[in-house]
Amino acid sequence: MGKASDLLAKLKSVKHIHLIAGAAVIVIVLVVYFSFASCSSGGKASDSADANADNLDYCSAMRVRLEKIVSQIDGVGDASVIINWDRSVSSSLVGGGTENPQATGAVVVCKGGNSTKVKLDVMYAVSTLLNLSIEKIMVYPKS
Repeated sequence: MGKASDLLAKLKSVKHIHLIAGAAVIVIVLVVYFSFASCSSGGKASDSADANADNLDYCSAMRVRLEKIVSQIDGVGDASVIINWDRSVSSSLVGGGTENPQATGAVVVCKGGNSTKVKLDVMYAVSTLLNLSIEKIMVYPKS
C-alpha cells in the first residue's frame, strides 16, 4: 500500500496534472476515432461499377475501381471484390497529413474464377494495384 500512496503523492505534486490528463484522454479518443474512421463501412458504396469513385472514401473508391478493371480482364466477366485494410493510424496522426490505408488482403469472386489463367491474371492485376503479395489474394468462381 506504501507504493500506491507514494505514487499518488508524486502525481499530486505535478503541476497542471489535469491538463496532462486531459491531453492524454484527447489523444486516446483521436486514436480510437481514426482507427475506425479510416475506412468506415457506415456509408455503403454503390455496387455499380459505374459509380462515381471520386465521391467515395478511399477504400470504397479502390473497391469500385478494382471491380471495374478486373471485370474487363479477358474471361473474368462480372466480379465482386472485398479488400481488407490495415486501419493503423500512427503515421497519419504523427505526420499530420492524410495517408491512405494499406491493403492487407483481397478476395475476388468472378464468373471466370474457375480458370487457372483467369485466376492468375486477376491475382497479378490485384497484386499490382494494391501492392499486395500474391499469397494474400484469393480468386473464386462466381456461381
